[in-house]
Amino acid sequence: MTPAELRRRLLDLVGTRRLAEFADLSADDLSALDRMAAQHRLQPLLHHQHRTHPNLPAVLADAWSAAFRNQAMLALSQRAELERTISLLRAAGFAPLALKGAWLSQFAYPHPALRPLRDIDLLLDPETVIPAFARLDAAGYRLIDPPELPLAELILTDKHLPPLLSPGGTVVELHHHLWEPDGRLDHASPRAIEAAVRVAAVNERDGLAYPAPADMLAHLIAHAVYSHRFDCGPLLLADIDCLLRVRPIDWAQFWHRAGAGGWGGGARLVLALVERHRAGVEVDWCDEIPVPAALLDDAADLLLQDLDQRQSAGVLASLRRRGWQGLLDRISGRRRIATGQAVQRDMASAGGFLSWAGSRWRRTLGDLAHHDTRQQGLALARLSSWLDRGRV
Repeated sequence: MTPAELRRRLLDLVGTRRLAEFADLSADDLSALDRMAAQHRLQPLLHHQHRTHPNLPAVLADAWSAAFRNQAMLALSQRAELERTISLLRAAGFAPLALKGAWLSQFAYPHPALRPLRDIDLLLDPETVIPAFARLDAAGYRLIDPPELPLAELILTDKHLPPLLSPGGTVVELHHHLWEPDGRLDHASPRAIEAAVRVAAVNERDGLAYPAPADMLAHLIAHAVYSHRFDCGPLLLADIDCLLRVRPIDWAQFWHRAGAGGWGGGARLVLALVERHRAGVEVDWCDEIPVPAALLDDAADLLLQDLDQRQSAGVLASLRRRGWQGLLDRISGRRRIATGQAVQRDMASAGGFLSWAGSRWRRTLGDLAHHDTRQQGLALARLSSWLDRGRV
């Protein structure tokens, strides 16, 4: 099978609308399929969904079962680190909200292992996030890599501070925004909703505070389509499916907020993708305009885009969207926002600016020699263009 065909097969396996097929897959296909599943944290979910399939190849059954067992143990450790981190911050007077996976793994999925966490995401506000960062640093949490900008500048240009490694070995990110400020990306960012999210936050039975379900849904959508242009992977489909099964959504209010906030196009696209691939999802569209089929196809491909080539594909997308300025910003490591001057990242950890830029340029030219990378970049540009056209 071609890489594109394997990606579509894996997307079908993550979905619940089609009968899983394995008989036409060669040994090499099965190996490549499992590598993709591991890259996108899908193995435990695939184990759960297909463990009783009569034709599931033993090589996949063994790998997915082992991944589920390992993730079950890791989930216990990550949960303990989440509670410890929040307790530290609360004791110092901070009020963090736990985002995305922390809630989904506990309250939406049938088992915490089915929703692996790359890291623990906690939302504070721009006024308290640096003191909270300092509190964790004093408690033994350590920077994974040197920051490329001073923390005060990162608050202006990024949605979170540099990731920290907890004493127990879990990555923690302190967020001060739910998505990037406007002007930072190849398309406009939705309007900020953090203040409203904090007001509507809910305390779950575990004693931790989380965004309300509608805010959780909004964050999942904006994070996936605006911040990441779907490189977060197909877990997004199961995330939203599982959320909608356990929490009701006031759809009329949801669509009103999406339109007013400038993320209505992204919401339509993500929810249409979920409906396409997951059976039994109930969305009240409230007369929203359907998403073009070609864009849905692009988005499906981007859910399994090659993560090793996403930076190079992003360079091409920036060139298509913002011309030579976009290309220069990508290659030079410059960050822009709509309301301020551009800032330059510190490349000392990569051998200095010239070394980093030269290495990035060589890697980009090499990647763009491949048809798949060029197609990925063009799909990213088309998505950004459509998001801007659909913005209110």
